[in-house]
Amino acid sequence: MISAEHLDAYLEAMGRREVEGTTKAHMADVVVIRSPIVPTPFQGREQVTRVLDALLSTVDAFEPKLLLRDGADFVAVFTIRFGDHVIDGMDHMHLNDAGLVDSMTVAWRPLPAVVAVQQKLAPKLGGNAMMLVSANQAELIAAR
Repeated sequence: MISAEHLDAYLEAMGRREVEGTTKAHMADVVVIRSPIVPTPFQGREQVTRVLDALLSTVDAFEPKLLLRDGADFVAVFTIRFGDHVIDGMDHMHLNDAGLVDSMTVAWRPLPAVVAVQQKLAPKLGGNAMMLVSANQAELIAAR
């Protein structure tokens, strides 16, 4: 059975907002993160480290809550705080044979809070800030 030692240390470091060095040491060289912030996955330890560093420097708090496991697959449940917004998040994470994180797929809710973080974080990562528009607003824009 694959050890969760690296994953536990990874999540503790995220909670302390320590990406460079600590969190980075628990990722595989070939790691990929699929994020709600931009549509294209980020690949490689350096790029994923940059994403996590940008996230933690943007939000007010990252609070790990629960870890679920099935073999080499884990789901980390956490809370992100950003201004008045509270995000409930889950990362589906996979560990390689060495117990290092080699993939992450991120899911966050509620949508208005996700968009608020996305607007600040995406430009730091080379993406475009998005805007949440209600159906009524979209109809008004389309009618112009």
